[in-house]
Amino acid sequence: MTHLSAKTLEEKLERVRALESRLTFRLSVLSKLLDQQAQSMLEGSGVNLTGYRILNVINTLGGTSISDISRFCAMDRAQVSRSATELERQGLVTFKDDAISKRKKLVEISHNGNALLESVKPAFLERNEILDDLLGPERKDALTEAVNLLTDHVSR
Repeated sequence: MTHLSAKTLEEKLERVRALESRLTFRLSVLSKLLDQQAQSMLEGSGVNLTGYRILNVINTLGGTSISDISRFCAMDRAQVSRSATELERQGLVTFKDDAISKRKKLVEISHNGNALLESVKPAFLERNEILDDLLGPERKDALTEAVNLLTDHVSR
């Protein structure tokens, strides 16, 4: 085992502190942790986190295009298309022709897709309640405002 001097350890610790002081790094780590937690909450449901997000968007917006889902979730269009095709294979969504644009297909949630969302909804609502309680109303409002500001800035 290599012996590190106190000076070397202090230098490494300082670099770690510098990295952890970067807001973008910390937000990225938090995002990954939330994704991992959500994926574990979906275990046994038959869908992954991407599929769950797509189902939620379709459930919220109604029948919508792959492009609109992609924009709404800030996901790659090809990834959304592959995931929606898998959701169709599982019977959780259906594709139908758009009445306005014959070239465009709309993705709609099926009865089974709604049932899946309802089955996992309690766990996700509980997670939100825990985070709400942890933050309290003032911090939650401030965090929401900060996230909106950062989202607007990064989306330009």
